[in-house]
Amino acid sequence: MSALPNIRPARLQLLTESRQKTHRRCQREEKLRYQDGYVTSSSSDALRFGSLAHHGLEAWWLAKDERLAAALAAVAAHAEGFDSYDLVDAEELLRGYDARWGDEPYETIAVEQEFRTPLINPETGAASKTFERAGKIDVIAFKEDFGTKVIIEHKTSGEDISPGSAYWARVRMDGQISGYFRGAEALGHEVSECIYDVIGKVSLRPKKATPPEAQKRKADGTLYANQREHDETPDEYRARVREHIATHPDDYYQRAEIVRLEDELRAYDLETWQQATQMRDAQRLGIAPRNPDACTRFGSVCGFFDVCSGAASLDDDTRFQRLSWAHPELTPPKEGDR
Repeated sequence: MSALPNIRPARLQLLTESRQKTHRRCQREEKLRYQDGYVTSSSSDALRFGSLAHHGLEAWWLAKDERLAAALAAVAAHAEGFDSYDLVDAEELLRGYDARWGDEPYETIAVEQEFRTPLINPETGAASKTFERAGKIDVIAFKEDFGTKVIIEHKTSGEDISPGSAYWARVRMDGQISGYFRGAEALGHEVSECIYDVIGKVSLRPKKATPPEAQKRKADGTLYANQREHDETPDEYRARVREHIATHPDDYYQRAEIVRLEDELRAYDLETWQQATQMRDAQRLGIAPRNPDACTRFGSVCGFFDVCSGAASLDDDTRFQRLSWAHPELTPPKEGDR
């Protein structure tokens, strides 16, 4: 890998919710990802699919009319690298999303709105000299029937998203939502609640042809009903997915209205300040402990596992890339601000 200069930080480091979450999970991962700026060459299938669906949702909320057509066009524009069945999943989920929520009384104010705001010590009122808060809000909308502004946060999930599930208990504790309330404030929006908007991932899989050696035929030469001569085509798969979504809509589309009281926001501010202090002190001391308990998550191994275990080097540019800006989801600072 060709040598790159150290990432020239902005005057203040950006403290995003993703960076905080990574630090809570593993300090070494946070250092490699956000301080050193390395990313793995490939992301998980779950993250890639979530990104594809997110492009469709962004277009859906931006469109004034023909929202479904806009969402499907966005998926098509980002289709490279996905197989036909992934695209079917994304398209049919968006089709169902439009049918489920298309008549809800929301008027879009902003989509993918970035914010940056000082990180304030809630006990002294002093601003951090190391970090500033930053992030991007999926949607800010006007809730027409109540005359209030709301945040809308999109997620895709393979978990049980039914009301009362553990998923929702965890969401209600998630500091990310409080961070978005603070972000909306910084943008001049007084929001009443966050609409946590979750799409369940398609639980079906394309049917494969029965291997020739396992095929069993009736007297007339046709296969038994539970066997297949050929792989299921994308069109055949689409029909099954569409029917499944239509008959099980609650498995795929759930929303929850989450509010944050002022004492909850203050608790979040205190927790964020404490975490930022820990991160600052660790940087000053040059410490970034590994957390072996976080090496595997949801059945996948951390992309930096071989680096931490000594089996690979960050210089392997077939596996790792170094970014010139550690937060590609956000607009980089202007040259004079670096």
